[in-house]
Amino acid sequence: MVETLQPGDHVCWAIGTDDEQLRVTARYIADGLARRHRIVYFTHSLLPQAVAAGLDARGVPVAEAVAAGQLRITSSSGGYLATGRFDAAAMPGAWAAEQEATRAAGWAGLRAIGDMAWAASRLPGSEDLAGYEARVNRVFAEGYAMALCLYDRRLFTAAELAPIIAAHPCAKGPATDEAGWEPGLRMRFTTAPPRLTLRGEIDASNRDAVAAMLDTLAEEAAAAGGTAEVDLSEAAVYDVATITRLVRDGRRTYRLIGESPQLTKLIGLLTGGAA
Repeated sequence: MVETLQPGDHVCWAIGTDDEQLRVTARYIADGLARRHRIVYFTHSLLPQAVAAGLDARGVPVAEAVAAGQLRITSSSGGYLATGRFDAAAMPGAWAAEQEATRAAGWAGLRAIGDMAWAASRLPGSEDLAGYEARVNRVFAEGYAMALCLYDRRLFTAAELAPIIAAHPCAKGPATDEAGWEPGLRMRFTTAPPRLTLRGEIDASNRDAVAAMLDTLAEEAAAAGGTAEVDLSEAAVYDVATITRLVRDGRRTYRLIGESPQLTKLIGLLTGGAA
């Protein structure tokens, strides 16, 4: 369920109706309010006033939370499209700044909600949406902020959603029972030393998210002049592309920790027994 989400998670949630959107976000927001998280909601398909009314009807104390500075509901024009177009390069920095402002205000965490319906209009910059979703994992993987990205499957084709889903560590689709759902992969990033911890299953559905974080890990390790680590002690790697990447970059870029005997054996086969 949406209540299983934790700081650090970045989820692609494929919604099918406006009622589902309000139901899921109401529970996500209510859970965040109870945990002293600050919530920022960028809406597009519904006006901010309609979102507030829908949340209020579902028991969320909207007026009280807004007055306390714990909840902000604004349109996509005040967030993703603040410059009149989607700036995929600037948005991760904007979320990082939002995270630091939230931390400085003393909140226990930051919850982002993005209604991504604006991207269906093919606005300038939206062609790099999947790339943005992959890169912004760096912000959320720090473990203080979390994000719920709402993609309306009435507006996007399966082919359009596929690269967007792969850019997220986990996704919730219509075929998944909401009552039994929980994130399939969690990624956490620390800097002293640079370490990427992966928990869950890595497969084709999230390979681009993992690849983007491996890129980040390599960049930050190079900048620090030290050795980076990839912790796989709680991960199952089923994706050939990811395994190939670990084999290719592992020896010169980062050290693997806690890989399973099966993965160690496979890496050994791919490297001629040198694992």
